[in-house]
Amino acid sequence: MSDTPHRGPPRASARRVPVWPAPLALLLAGAVFAQWLARPAAPPAAPTRASGLAADPAALRRPLDIRVRDAVTGRALPAQLQLQRDGARALELNAGAQGGRVASLAAGDYRLTVAAPGHEPLTLPLHVDAAPSLPITVWLSPSAPSEALDLLALKAAACADCAVFSGHVYDRGDGAPVAGARVRSSQGEQALTDAAGYFELQARLPRAQAADREALPADIELRVAGAGYRSQRLSGLPLLNDSRHLIVDLEPGAGVAVVDRRHVQARARERADRQRPVSAADRAQIDAVAAAQADAALDPARPASRALAERLAAQAASVPVPSSIRVGTNCSGRSCSSVSVYAFEDYVGRGLDEEWIPSWDADSLAAGAVAYRSYAAYYVAHPVNSRYDICASTSCQAFNADSVSATVAAATATRGVLLTRDGRTAAFSEYSAENNAWDDPSDGLSCVNNDLSCGNGRNGSPRNNWPCLSDEVGRNRGCFGHGRGMSQWGTQRWAANQGRDWRWIANHYFNGNNQPGGMRNAFLANDGGVSGGTVLMDGFENGVGRFASAPTLSGSTVGVSTASLAQQDCATRKSGNCSLRVLLKDDPAVSAAWAVRLLSGGGTPANNLELVTARGRVGFWVYTGASGMTASLSIDDSDGTERAVARAIPSGQWTWLEWALDDPAQWNAWAGASNGSIDAASVRLDAVWFLREQTRYDVNLYLDDVQIVH
Repeated sequence: MSDTPHRGPPRASARRVPVWPAPLALLLAGAVFAQWLARPAAPPAAPTRASGLAADPAALRRPLDIRVRDAVTGRALPAQLQLQRDGARALELNAGAQGGRVASLAAGDYRLTVAAPGHEPLTLPLHVDAAPSLPITVWLSPSAPSEALDLLALKAAACADCAVFSGHVYDRGDGAPVAGARVRSSQGEQALTDAAGYFELQARLPRAQAADREALPADIELRVAGAGYRSQRLSGLPLLNDSRHLIVDLEPGAGVAVVDRRHVQARARERADRQRPVSAADRAQIDAVAAAQADAALDPARPASRALAERLAAQAASVPVPSSIRVGTNCSGRSCSSVSVYAFEDYVGRGLDEEWIPSWDADSLAAGAVAYRSYAAYYVAHPVNSRYDICASTSCQAFNADSVSATVAAATATRGVLLTRDGRTAAFSEYSAENNAWDDPSDGLSCVNNDLSCGNGRNGSPRNNWPCLSDEVGRNRGCFGHGRGMSQWGTQRWAANQGRDWRWIANHYFNGNNQPGGMRNAFLANDGGVSGGTVLMDGFENGVGRFASAPTLSGSTVGVSTASLAQQDCATRKSGNCSLRVLLKDDPAVSAAWAVRLLSGGGTPANNLELVTARGRVGFWVYTGASGMTASLSIDDSDGTERAVARAIPSGQWTWLEWALDDPAQWNAWAGASNGSIDAASVRLDAVWFLREQTRYDVNLYLDDVQIVH
């Protein structure tokens, strides 16, 4: 795949090579390329010498069927095709709206560029060998975005308990719209398709659905029937307070074809073995991919891997995103009988609703889009086989050409953002339904995590190099899946119940919010430059994090006794489940004012994240019931340690305090040769300071979400 979109084939040269003599033309007719066939009966024409693609007529050749469609409506498109091999001049062809066939394509590797008026072109690789060729459908995105899906979503929202279904119905054979087809729902609503094959109808959601965020959506059945066509019964379509667009292809004939459209999580819960089907061959390939990723794990014994993780946390990497993706469709496991090609971001927006539940919180869906996108990008670089990059079944990543407004919006909001472990390529971003490391014996769901040693309330699979991670939102929820990477239900609970945004959620599951280890060492890439916006240094969900030192460890601390402590507290917190409680006790042997230097990383700069000075800010949430408290920071600069001006901590409320690294007015010289200004391009946090006039009373402070903001 190319990492940059192609803007269409170059215009053909006005002059072609001379016409060959008739005998030679007959000899080479069909040798490599036959003329593009608007109809199968059309005779092939001889290739030109300029194509550079001639081959022995007896050599292996395979036919190749191509159809081009609009990615939004499914409408069949006439298209211009450009086929090239080994850098030779491209062969330019035209395809009618019905599609056509490139005949007698010799064995080898090609690049095919497909363009149509009013649409963005796509380029894809083609590989021809002894295996049978697969029919290809290329789905081109319109150059002008369509607002139709969003407008229907607004209609659904206005109704409050409505779902809006729209779609287009076509003849599977020739791609023509089917007018007058009847679309009927199991609730009794019905609609007729117009001349373009378009329909629209509404359905009602059960009243109980909106109140239960842990329940799977109710579903509905649509039946599509056209005169002279075999009907389709789409069963199990999720009912969402949103809009869904369907593309339905009908086959001539009689009878009814039943299509199971239940969400993958609903299907998995109803299977006899309570898990997604995986063949032995597919399992071997999946395990091979996981094994190949072992070298990408963070290994404390390899300093370079830790240094890389710190660099990725401090500076968002720029990683190429594919321009297109070849999706194997009509699959049994990873074996598929056809191929659909999409613009890469179209694939993410159209497929996310098959893995994430579209009624979930927007930040859950956005976090899911990052994982879904990264997983797909990994497979573009490591394709399932030479014909397609990824399969549309649950053996790879579930996909369907339908579109739901909420998941399309999530893909748009995170466009291009993916995960990386090396700063150069997309990470293999695993996820499963429920990653809590506890198997509920009564839920009947299949937990295939072979290492539950992390225990209830935590995620992880240490045997598979995924270290334990505190994830209280999943406590007492039975494991469902392999337990590696992102917990899908966890993303919803963090977003809907804890108010976490998608960046926090993605960082939580893939790098422990900047506490990476093992395979939990993937960081956001392509997220707006330096640091990806906000990086959480410590949220104290897994313990005391970098603030593991006692308040009196530093010799700079004065006024408090060694009985003072810093420990994780899960009763008082700003967000998430836990915070850092700092208990300060007076030292009666001295009368000095309190100055508490709570070290980060034990006072060793290398143990802390690198902070980029330009436009950088460092802040945290803090709460105390005491009055008279102030807070500050100290930063290890190139010439010493600078300390920030103190800021007051109001009593009895959570307060966000923040300091700008590049504003000299906010810093004072403190230690070494410091000059009261942060001069280095990148620095590290030394400590958080708490200050107060002496008091004989104990003081509790709660620190949460220490963040770097760019």
